[in-house]
Amino acid sequence: MSPESPPKKPLNVLIVEDSETDALLLTEQLRAGGYDPQTRCVDTAEGLTDALQTKSWDIIFSDHNMPQFSSTEALEIVRSSAIDVPFIIVSGAIGEEAAVAAMKAGAQDYLMKGNMARLVAATARELHDAQERRARRVAERALLAQEEEFRLAREIQQRLFPDGPPKLPEFDIAGASLPAAATGGDYFDFISTRSGELFVVVGDVTGHGIGPALLMADARAYLRALAVSGQRFEDILERVRSLMIEDLGLDHFITLFFAKLDPATGLWTYINAGHPPGYILAPDGTVKTEMMPGTAALGIDREETPLEAKELTLEKGDLLLLISDGIPEARNHAGEEFMEERVIEIVQREREKSSAEIIKILMDEARRFAQPSQLQDDMTAVVLKL
Repeated sequence: MSPESPPKKPLNVLIVEDSETDALLLTEQLRAGGYDPQTRCVDTAEGLTDALQTKSWDIIFSDHNMPQFSSTEALEIVRSSAIDVPFIIVSGAIGEEAAVAAMKAGAQDYLMKGNMARLVAATARELHDAQERRARRVAERALLAQEEEFRLAREIQQRLFPDGPPKLPEFDIAGASLPAAATGGDYFDFISTRSGELFVVVGDVTGHGIGPALLMADARAYLRALAVSGQRFEDILERVRSLMIEDLGLDHFITLFFAKLDPATGLWTYINAGHPPGYILAPDGTVKTEMMPGTAALGIDREETPLEAKELTLEKGDLLLLISDGIPEARNHAGEEFMEERVIEIVQREREKSSAEIIKILMDEARRFAQPSQLQDDMTAVVLKL
């Protein structure tokens, strides 16, 4: 018993040809090559235009010279219709110059009617190439759409950061955030109250991208709403922690440095919830205070242990630095980290500059250190000088 032959591959074939015999021979050649061609034959511009408008075609074969039509005219109609379908010229007589011109105009191949041995192979190749072109266009469109989504997300996120530093007499304050991806999970904010106090926040949601950016937006909204409510400092963060637990789930947490400045007295009240330490540098650059974490990051401590704030008084000439871990943990190609020691050295060296200049220099050096690698994490810094 002979094995069954494989099923023939369906193929919609448009033939631009004035000879029924030649069209039939071409169809039989395709059938012998494993295809099941469904064909339509046209030999005028009107017929070709109608065929293109009424059906989708997998491939087009066109004679070069016909009494009322030519492959050059046919190719122009096909290309002007913006249809990406392989176009192969099958001619009894076509000069080399005309063939080259046709290929430049967009024809994929040309065959001589007296030598059709390449027909099936040329058909298979052009069908495969057309499929790859279509897949590439789909991927490019998807990439462009994704890039546009990221652009819009980044634009929206950038609007969530402060428009500029708060204007306080005797204080120079600046903040900046640089996402590793189109959007980031880092967060900083300055929130002024009616009583004249200033809340300063630096946060970091685990990961980077759209998911952490959305969680960051939640945290920002809660903090902004509660910071102006007049509640006790610790109660504000305890309430935010409680609200964020459901949003964070079990896969994310937020490290947060939450502080309040009384500009009139220099009193600085803070809670460091799992965030990298903040630093206060004296006028000569020595590190006066390290503001270490005093409680777990939001989302980790699900028992909601009561939070305890710490207090200190800023003095004239002090420089206060808050950062996210994306700066000290920036890695170079050898896997070495930028490290907190280098962060402090840079700030000590540049401490006479403005807060904004210090942040720019710090981030520029961290990025240069990490090159040519991509940033592994978002970078955020706040500098306050009295």
